[in-house]
Amino acid sequence: MVAFARLTAAEMKVAALPRDVVSLCPLACRLVVAMVVAVAAGLVGMSSAEAQITAETLVGKSISDDAPLQEVSNAINRFRDRDIDGCRAILERVKSNNPKAPPPGVMMAMLWMGVNQLPQARAELESTVGKFATDPEPYLLLGDLAFRDGRLIESDLLFSKATDLTAKFTENTKRKRDFDIRCNAGNAAVHEARKEWEESQKYLQAWIELDPEAASAHQRLGVVLFQMGKEDLAMAQFKDAKKLDPSVQLPEMSMAMLYDSAKKQDTARKLIESAIKASPEDAKVLLSASQWYLGQSDMEASKLNAEKVLKVDPKNLEARIVCGAIARFARDYKTAEKYFSDAHYQSPSNFAASNSLALVLIESEEKESQQRSLEMAEANAAMHRDNANQVNALTTLAWIYYKQGRREDAEKILSQITQNNALTTDGAYYVAKILSDRGENDRARKILEQVLGSESLFATRPDATDLLAKIKKDAR
Repeated sequence: MVAFARLTAAEMKVAALPRDVVSLCPLACRLVVAMVVAVAAGLVGMSSAEAQITAETLVGKSISDDAPLQEVSNAINRFRDRDIDGCRAILERVKSNNPKAPPPGVMMAMLWMGVNQLPQARAELESTVGKFATDPEPYLLLGDLAFRDGRLIESDLLFSKATDLTAKFTENTKRKRDFDIRCNAGNAAVHEARKEWEESQKYLQAWIELDPEAASAHQRLGVVLFQMGKEDLAMAQFKDAKKLDPSVQLPEMSMAMLYDSAKKQDTARKLIESAIKASPEDAKVLLSASQWYLGQSDMEASKLNAEKVLKVDPKNLEARIVCGAIARFARDYKTAEKYFSDAHYQSPSNFAASNSLALVLIESEEKESQQRSLEMAEANAAMHRDNANQVNALTTLAWIYYKQGRREDAEKILSQITQNNALTTDGAYYVAKILSDRGENDRARKILEQVLGSESLFATRPDATDLLAKIKKDAR
């Protein structure tokens, strides 16, 4: 059997690992991170590349005539037909006939981004910098890409270069205004990531002066002002954002998530209750509240609000996953299976739904369900081999192997994950369970005490609690 050769060196790090996230559903900590990241990076400039590509997407407001727009549409069709040379030739002709249009390489890069081919996009932009040295847009897009990858120094330099070029840019007043906004958004994002709040504030206020109706700018400024201790001003910005865009989160909910991240749960709870009272049938509010309550281990309130979501929006995927998570915490596997099965049927590619369903099915006494669990786990492990879900997928597969008596296969996977310092909290319980079954209770106890000593909410916490109690009882 695999001996967990390096487990001793790694097991003391379990509670502090960065992948300390429940795979079942986005909890309160993830809500805060998601909100801040989305607000901080959502309008740095990538959104146009990721949206459905149209002629208007590629040229922005630089061209208003129908004829060149039709040509750009033809270029997009060539690109979709994989006629890259034909696409490029059309875009070069558009630029030649319309000097105010973006450089062809910029438009090509956006097309590559639209199909998630980032190396090709970078190559286009690098080439464009040489051919159109005074155009800021290649630097803006490269700055966006660097920011997305967490390369802040590179992103900072690229946005600074774009800012300098924009100040001198005179070819197209509409593009220049767009560049000014994006430069402010990008520079602010870099300072936000570094927690340099006063610098962020300057850039965000400059953005709002250019575009007072940009809800995203007001949201981001609200986050920054909160971090500066100016809660009243932050709330005012969130209210402005809501007025400008009714689809954004309620101000009370935005503030609640920030107070939660600041470890002020009592204030967060009051704001969440206020948000629910103000919008008792708003599925977005109810879902966020349910997820927050789940993060606080308030299962009753979480379930109540998740069920309200499903009454308002019966096909709400996240609400189904939350309800399944609550049932799984309660070890009501039949109910959990129903919710996760519905979620998986609705969205077969959703990892949280399929991964959770596999973990629930393995608890069944029916051989057919256990076999289905194994098949789903193996499929997930193969499908998510090279992405952010890899560790959770492998951890699930290891546990299912173990439950089916394939202990050597399970230990091999968990040993490798542990050696790479990638152990999740659920994975820590699985390792402790295996060690305990092998009679290594001292090592199992250390892992369990650490993982249970953290504030992390994870699906196997009840099992980990029971196992630790049993080990302590047996040691007496």
